[in-house]
Order: sequence, then structure tokens, then C-alpha cells
Amino acid sequence: MKKIINYSGIPALILIAALAFMPISCSKEAVNGNTLPDNSSQLIKVSGEDVSVATKTTLNLLVTSWVASNDKVGIYSDLARTASSGGGTVIVNAQFTAVSTGVSSNFTGTMFWGTGITTNHTFYAYYPYNIGYSGASNAVPITLSDNQTQLEANSNAHIGALDFMVATPVTVTSPGNTNQVANEVHLNYNHVFTVLEFQIKGSGQLKAVKLVVPTNPIAFSSGTINLNQTPATNAAYTFASQTGTTTQAVVTLTSAATLTATNADTKVYMVINPGTQTGNCLIGLSSDGTTWTYISKAAPEGGFLRGKKYVVTIDKADAGAAPAIDPDGNVFGIVTIGTQVWMASNLKTTKYNDGTDIPNVTVNATWTGLTTGAYCWYNSGTEGSPVYINTYGRLYNGYAVKTAKLCPTGWHVPTDVEWTNLTNYLSENLAGNKLKEAGTSHWAAPNTGATNETGFTALPGGYRFTNGTFYDIGTNGNWWSSTEYAASPIAWYRDMSYGASNVSRSNANETYGHSVRCLRD
Repeated sequence: MKKIINYSGIPALILIAALAFMPISCSKEAVNGNTLPDNSSQLIKVSGEDVSVATKTTLNLLVTSWVASNDKVGIYSDLARTASSGGGTVIVNAQFTAVSTGVSSNFTGTMFWGTGITTNHTFYAYYPYNIGYSGASNAVPITLSDNQTQLEANSNAHIGALDFMVATPVTVTSPGNTNQVANEVHLNYNHVFTVLEFQIKGSGQLKAVKLVVPTNPIAFSSGTINLNQTPATNAAYTFASQTGTTTQAVVTLTSAATLTATNADTKVYMVINPGTQTGNCLIGLSSDGTTWTYISKAAPEGGFLRGKKYVVTIDKADAGAAPAIDPDGNVFGIVTIGTQVWMASNLKTTKYNDGTDIPNVTVNATWTGLTTGAYCWYNSGTEGSPVYINTYGRLYNGYAVKTAKLCPTGWHVPTDVEWTNLTNYLSENLAGNKLKEAGTSHWAAPNTGATNETGFTALPGGYRFTNGTFYDIGTNGNWWSSTEYAASPIAWYRDMSYGASNVSRSNANETYGHSVRCLRD
């Protein structure tokens, strides 16, 4: 596999800084084998050379080089041939092997121009070579494991095996066409994936690092790639037949690292699939590979781009219990009250936790006749602005709650008993004051006695009546329970008011639209 060469003098790097790879170019040239006018049956010799200071993989002063006898590439050409006579079959996944170790190398393999072929030849190539594949260049197998292994802190040797590359297709004039020795064949290799460098400081041991993203998958168990494509700069390659996609990946250290007070002392490298991410990413740290603490960080603007390295600085002291993250990528803070762990803001997902969409119903008449799950936001469909969503979250009818898929995985809509346990713990008559946001920025005056000492930050998001009309934003907040009252379609909910210090227990038809707070399982 490819070898990483470490260079000193690495500059200080900013948090989540996107550092572009050096241009990647590994050329393969047709070496002059003789001076015959027609070289159609001449062996095509392949070499890689340093073109425009290009190397196989550049990770900002971390250079990956070819390794002699180990590194192999697969080459395709619709006109080049397998036989020394210039005949035989066309070149399909021909294996070429690095001869020397370094950022440039000669390669050994067998490929001929083809007798009597006077049209131009087009070449395609990829790394690493797949010995078990004999198919076409438009369906080369590709995979990216979500479980990656690094030998020890600061070792990036594992990147080489994960660094899938595809050469930009190139067309070369054949010797049979010009009656001259063929021009050099330059194949510029492009990185398909993205590299993350986690720089971690703190105390104690580090065994593993996990990345959890909110939307686009960062790893997959199988798929295919078409070598004929040439994406624009920074644009991702297109895959087909993908299976086993996942929005999280883990790097496990074979030898656990002892953290220090300096970020640069402990580095962990991860290879991910590029793509945009809507919402925050979670970075998990583990001392044993089993238990985790998490830090939430924003994804880079524009997403993770292929062929780039991103450096993430982390202080283990900032890590805590995992926040909730919904399928839209919204990350929710958490608060612990007694023995319960609650989300610290109202739910605003547009998808169930199995990834299916929740219908957005804005028309009043349609809302009235619903018997299935739906969401809206305050005054949606009329004069309402999506700005309400950011502050108060979305409103859901009781049928969405009944699916048991409304909260993120690992969380649930609290039962009537769980709401009662909360208010009893805080004292029934004062629970509202302890849960409500203090002041009158969102609550109507006087909001007397509100302290928010729990960190729950209850806000008055109002509600939607059965006929679709919206009421009481700024004065009341209403939160569903998952417990039905007597029989469907009526369920229990909790109400907090600007003028009351308690939390009221009421019930409503499940065609109402209420806020939702999720409770950890």
C-alpha cells in the first residue's frame, strides 16, 4: 500500500480549515522502444513522473509515495492490445505495478498499441488495483469502510489503502496514425475521497474517534464508479449501485494514545466520502472504543470537498454526552433534570427517524381532515415566516406522535407519566417557572417568577387548532405526550403560560398541532 512521508514544519491550522491538496499528477508515458516508422505492436511502457510538482497524494506537507512492488493500478484502453503481435483483446483492467518507491516511479505491465490501428487511443486508470474485477471501465468496484484502523497516534500509513484515485481520461495519438513514436501518455490522478485530520488535546487515553454527520453518507460498503467521467474542480465523482451507506465512521487506534495539553501531539486521520452536510457534525471520543463523549461542530461551508484535507482541533474537556440529532441534521442540546435527559429545545424535524418525510400541511381545510401524521409551523401557509421554526421549532399533530418515529433514534416523545415525573421532581406548583425561559424576549409580560434554572428553556410556540387556525404564540407553549386520553383520537399534553408558575395537564384531539420535546430512552 501507499507510504506516507512526514515532513517537518507543518504550519498552525485553524479549526475545520479546508486545505487544498497539491495538484495530483502521476504520468504514464510511452517510452521510445525503437525507431521503426510504425510502432503499432510496440510495448507501451508506463512511468510516473513528477509533473508540476505533482505527487500521488499530498496532505499539506504529508506526501504519500508509490511503494515498489506493492502499489498497482488498473488501466483500460479500448484500442490498445494484450498481445505482443499487436493483436489479441483490448485492454481491460490491465495490472501495472510500481517499480520503485517514491513520488514518481516506473511501472511494469503488458500493453501494446495494436497492429493497424490508426485512430487515437484513450486511456483510463484507477488505484488501487482490484485483481478480482474483469468488467468494464464504467463499473469499477469501489468501497469506503466506516471502520478504519490507525496503528497509533500521528501515523497516517492507513490512508494509502483507502485513498481511491481515478485518472482523468486522456487521448493519445497512436504511432500507427503518425508513423512516429507515440506521444507520452500522461494520466493525472484525482482523489475521490476527502481526508480529515483530528488534532486532539486533553488528558487520559484515546482509543477511537467517531464522526457522525447529519445528511449525506460518508462511507459505504459497496458501489461502482465510472472511470470515464471527469468531474469539475472540487465536484464529487458519481457512484452507482451503492449499498451499505452510513452517516458515521470510526477510526480505531491499534495502540491507544495518551493525550497531552498540545493539539499537535495527537493526530488521527479519517478518510470520508465528500458531500454537503446540513447541520452540525458530531465528533465522538472514546478511551476504550465502547463508551463515547461528543463535541458538536459545524460542517465546513460548502461541504466536504474531494481532494482536500480538513483539520479539526478538539479539546477533550469540551466533550460531553451525545446531543440529539434529527434526520434533517438539526443538533439539539441536552439538559439533565433529575434522572431524565431532555432535549433543550423544541423538535423541528421534517422527517421521521426512519428517513421518511412527514407531510407539511399548510392548508387549513386539509389539516382539519387529517388522520395521519403532519407538521407545520406557526402561521405557516399564511403570513407566517420560517423564522418561527428557528426559535420555536415546528408543530406536529397527534398522529405524527403516534407513529413512535417522530424523535431522533435513541429518543422518544415522553409519556404522560414521564411528564408527571418531571413536574413532581420540580414541585408541581413551581415547575413552570423552573422550565420557562426567563424574561420577556419571547414570553409575554409579566412572565413573573420564570427562572429557567433547569436549562429546559420552554418557549411559547402557540398551537394549531383542529380547524387549522393558529393561536397563542408568545403567551402559551403546548407539548404533546405519547399517551392517549381514554381512547383515540385524544391525547394528553402539557401547557405552560406567561401568567402561571405551574405546568397544566390537559388533553386535546390529535388533530391539534403542538410542540414536541424529546426524552432520551
